[in-house]
Amino acid sequence: MTEKTNNIKKIAEIIIRIAVVLISLCMIYWYAISGYIAFGNVVGIMIFAAIGIIAAFFTPVKELLGKIRKKKAGKMITNILLVMIVLFCIYCAAAIGLMLYGANNPPEEGATLVVLGCQVRGKEPSHTLRLRLEAACRYLNENPRAKAVLSGGKGDHEEISEAQCMYNYLTEKGISPDRLYIEDKSTTTNENIRFSEEIIKKNGLDPRLAIATDWYHEFRAGLICRRQGYSCGAVSADTAGYLTAHLVTREIFAIANEVIFKH
Repeated sequence: MTEKTNNIKKIAEIIIRIAVVLISLCMIYWYAISGYIAFGNVVGIMIFAAIGIIAAFFTPVKELLGKIRKKKAGKMITNILLVMIVLFCIYCAAAIGLMLYGANNPPEEGATLVVLGCQVRGKEPSHTLRLRLEAACRYLNENPRAKAVLSGGKGDHEEISEAQCMYNYLTEKGISPDRLYIEDKSTTTNENIRFSEEIIKKNGLDPRLAIATDWYHEFRAGLICRRQGYSCGAVSADTAGYLTAHLVTREIFAIANEVIFKH
């Protein structure tokens, strides 16, 4: 290999390392601007901090790995770690693909809408809940015979239940109260669907469901619905950009938890 080729290779490596560090810093910033200290943020920041550090100190890291791999046990451990990292990356890509698939699965015309609750600030919907309600309102206006179950209990620091907040918002937007049913006991997605099922059966509502929630959440919500014997489609809401990294990361692990531990 000529000196010129070596120099080109070194320059390319430096450019790639700088790009990886910059991308990692951008991702860390994206997680941080959500303002939350939560699972999705912590995990995401740790992952991209590790990637950035490895890129910045690639040469000493490479030398350290070389020393570790000279020993049989060290080689076996690093091989296992490499396989785990590759599998994790494949899973993350697959999970995001499933989220996108779930978000683009339209409901059948006239299906009963189940609006999944989200944080209420006092008596007003949070930005995330407002986006879900806007999607719900569009669906109900486009399907004038459809009914809706508003599902969400009362959390800490909330003056009213999420369901009541949603009811107030939709009736203010002109949706008739007799089209809306309140389910105000649930605290998880599984409970949202299970408790809504009771209302659907009790009131003889159409068993075909349309789920109104954030796009990244549609696949898991649909998974729970199908597990309980319902066909369903997605009425997907946008997600605030500054929250997307945090929420999608959290959902990647939530899907795995749903599939492995709640099947």
